[in-house]
Amino acid sequence: MTKQDDDGIKRFREVMKLMIVLQASLEQMDEIKDIPHLYRHDIKKSVNILERKLEAYLNPLLETIPNEQEGIFMQIQRGVEQILESTLEEIHNFNLEDGDK
Repeated sequence: MTKQDDDGIKRFREVMKLMIVLQASLEQMDEIKDIPHLYRHDIKKSVNILERKLEAYLNPLLETIPNEQEGIFMQIQRGVEQILESTLEEIHNFNLEDGDK
């Protein structure tokens, strides 16, 4: 594998992490929409726009994933669900209990 390939994979992984965090943010914003002073529709709209722009960047990369690796999308969704279902204490203590990941 060339340095350029390594850089491309690293960039892809970093953007995927950002997509997971954005998706989790959008879903968490839905959880607080009944709290007027915390929920702002314009912020959610901005996050949605950013997510769509990143998806446009990712789509060419995603199309290169072989069919047998399409389970990556299920793993991403499980990651989002795990974040959303975790308590603040579980999120904070994640690296302390499980080691650096």
